[in-house]
Amino acid sequence: MHARLPLVVATTLAGLVGVTACGVPRSAGPTPLPAPAAAEPDPAARPADVIDARTRPEPHPVLPLGTRLTAYVGPRFVTGEEFVPEARAVVADEYGRVRALLRTLPTPNPYPTVTLPGALAVAGLHDAHVHVEGIGMAKENLDLTGVTRAPELARVVADFVARHPGLTVVRGRGWDQSRFAGGAFPTWRDVEGATSLPVWLTRVDGHAALANRALLQEAGITKATRDPEGGRILRDADGEPTGVLVDNAMELVAPFLPAPTDVDRERWLLAGLKAAADAGLVAVHDMGMSVASAKVAVRLDADKRLPIRLFVYLDGTEDDAYGFLGTRPNTERLSFLGVKLYADGALGSRGAALLDDYADEPGKRGLLVTDPAVLEERIRKVHARGYQAAVHAIGDRANRVVLDLLTKHHVVDIRDRLEHAQVLTLGDIPRLYAPRITASMQPTHATSDMRWAEARLGPERLKGAYAWRRMLDAGNALAFGSDAPVEDVRPAWGIYAALTRQAHDGAPPGGFTPDQRLTQAEALRSFARDAAWAVNLERHAGALTPGMYFDVSLFDIDAAAAADAGDPRAWLRTTPVGVVVGGAVRSSSP
Repeated sequence: MHARLPLVVATTLAGLVGVTACGVPRSAGPTPLPAPAAAEPDPAARPADVIDARTRPEPHPVLPLGTRLTAYVGPRFVTGEEFVPEARAVVADEYGRVRALLRTLPTPNPYPTVTLPGALAVAGLHDAHVHVEGIGMAKENLDLTGVTRAPELARVVADFVARHPGLTVVRGRGWDQSRFAGGAFPTWRDVEGATSLPVWLTRVDGHAALANRALLQEAGITKATRDPEGGRILRDADGEPTGVLVDNAMELVAPFLPAPTDVDRERWLLAGLKAAADAGLVAVHDMGMSVASAKVAVRLDADKRLPIRLFVYLDGTEDDAYGFLGTRPNTERLSFLGVKLYADGALGSRGAALLDDYADEPGKRGLLVTDPAVLEERIRKVHARGYQAAVHAIGDRANRVVLDLLTKHHVVDIRDRLEHAQVLTLGDIPRLYAPRITASMQPTHATSDMRWAEARLGPERLKGAYAWRRMLDAGNALAFGSDAPVEDVRPAWGIYAALTRQAHDGAPPGGFTPDQRLTQAEALRSFARDAAWAVNLERHAGALTPGMYFDVSLFDIDAAAAADAGDPRAWLRTTPVGVVVGGAVRSSSP
């Protein structure tokens, strides 16, 4: 028997040490609530062979004799525990679970010891809304984020074509007309003469794209083409298409673009996951993966090639997505949680569905990209299989439609999600609480959109926009992410945005609608514990608690201590140096 160790908190170490684990308020997710009275889905409607998405191995409360234990030291550990907020060493077992938090290593030290890189280790950070393949694809396509004038598009397209011989189509992403002089959308004329190839340039938010004249002609889009349901073809004064297609109108061009192969999908998935791991993330929630890509992910997991945890929400517009759910068991690296659905478009392209007119475009209220009756049927379909509905909703009208549907069809223990939840009426914010709908929000969306958000919405609607503080005060679960590649995948940048609601240059003074800022503990929790709660993992991840996964994000400087001392910009200066996922240490690449 070892002598008593200087433990902060530990579970039973069979044959070694016996101490009591501490309980933590709110450790199982947002404000506790009695189970609402709602019926489970009709068992007959759920196929008998479906694997329950919520089934996971229990943490190991007692270890068998002979279990290997390892001590990890080096950085300061910020645990995410309210009673034990930090530690100087973590003892983990061979199964990748935390077994003890220590103030110091005992003398003599009975454990093999690993020194981790960096000065700060925080409980493993998730990105609760990301597009992994999109990150990988963006690394191969034309990056338009630095373009500030529409006429520059022709030059950058021509340069890209010159550097990439053999292209059959030019793809790019990242333009934002709000950064152009006058804020006007680009047109096909802005890329005319750059190349004879088809050109497809997606707006930064992915909800609009510019097609050149060659691609418009190939797709047969003319003055006579009608706007599709849930989409909009921008037109000039004569009614001719300008080349910009919004939301469902982009589908008019999709059949004329090269379809990805499994080789493409594997390359993009691995590149996107590597970027996420290098950014300091231990897990990502992928929103809208195709079944074809999901099958590639299953193979990568079987080959042990997933560097971090991947939680998948399939593209709910694919009919075979629902049949795929439950056909594969979840593993510690790959889990299927539900489907991603869409209610409306994006605010930047004025596709978000609003209850009243856009303040800067009278007569326009945005787009519901899915008919509410169709959306309702898809929600019922995924619930019947016991899985989550994660619904993209940005405008206040879209959020109300989705809240009505998710409340109407609420099922106990199915944790549905509002993805983005950017603009809600003040009366609708508390409605997430009773059915336990997760507000899946992205801090850097607020700091990117603040340049024009009030112009779109007006001052009154702005009160319910990007309203993280109001979400938490209403008792809601708040899971943070980035929406990469729309925004940068680095969680440190999201933490900074949550603390300050400012751009990297410190503007505006005091922050954008500063009453909605969060504390550092709240921001870290939203990237960790509540993000884990959103994927049914709160008993296994999101904090350094005995019995939970040993997942940590490692940074070169102690930005958390600096922020507590009044310097939140330290989160912009810090560099991720690695992650630990289930006890496996992975260093970040340069």
